[in-house]
Amino acid sequence: MDMKVRMTTALRAPTHSMAWCGMETGIFEKRGLEVSFPVIETTGPEAVAGLLRGSWDFCQTGTLPVAESFLRGGDVVALFRNALQHANLCIALRREVKTLAELSGKRVGVLSDATSGQTGINARLTIEQAGATATYVGLGTYENIYKALAAGEITAGALPLHLRFSGEREYGWNIFDMAFGGDVPSVFATTRKLIASNRDLVMRVAKAYIETMHAFKTQPEVYIPALQRFLNVNDRNLVEEQYKYYVPLFPRLPRMALSVEGMQSIRKTFANKYPMAQKLQESDFVDSSFADELEQSGFIKKLYASGAKD
Repeated sequence: MDMKVRMTTALRAPTHSMAWCGMETGIFEKRGLEVSFPVIETTGPEAVAGLLRGSWDFCQTGTLPVAESFLRGGDVVALFRNALQHANLCIALRREVKTLAELSGKRVGVLSDATSGQTGINARLTIEQAGATATYVGLGTYENIYKALAAGEITAGALPLHLRFSGEREYGWNIFDMAFGGDVPSVFATTRKLIASNRDLVMRVAKAYIETMHAFKTQPEVYIPALQRFLNVNDRNLVEEQYKYYVPLFPRLPRMALSVEGMQSIRKTFANKYPMAQKLQESDFVDSSFADELEQSGFIKKLYASGAKD
């Protein structure tokens, strides 16, 4: 009998698509897992809150909500990073607004908020660095941000790459890269409680997640359509561009292994809110044992033995 597993994702983006694609293409099922997504696009803080409530067992979310969970006494841990470091988010401004400094007093769309959500925090810090103090509006999804920006309900908004390209083409929005975030990736997470109670289940999920990443990189005829369905994007060419961009960013083994700069950024983000943030260590909110076991057992080497793409 298949083990039932509930998952969610903070948002719709290629970086957050692996678990859903693995469900869609039957990879988790082959591991004896019956995966369901009670909800998609929960925002990062809610994805983590749902893990703590027991609303789902795994999620793809940001590092910052996971780290903050630890600082607040929670047991959420990241198993893998979703992708290698890259510039995947931007701040889009309406055509008539030329600089970030012009956003003082203006409404800026983010997913949840500008104090705990990873997208919102990075957007706020980027805008503050430009000398502006904006008002941040939590809109839940990137699609909602895109629509609100197009309708003039907000002056700027945080967007992923595929919506950035669309907005540039259709509306002539001015684009600014996030100045903050560094090596603070989005992650695949669960809880220490689930690991302790059913490590076999977590290992099955971990293997299926890695197998999906391999299949994504090597089977474009399957995963471009799957990605298009996940993103809810009608433009096939836009999805193909995203696929080509992200394939090299999905590593064989997506071990967290944060850089010194990444950990410093996380500590700095929470230093004023949590006194213990200055002593925060990666091991506090990351469980690397599954990555270690998959590597040492030869699982990764065997999976890529056919000479598949890196």
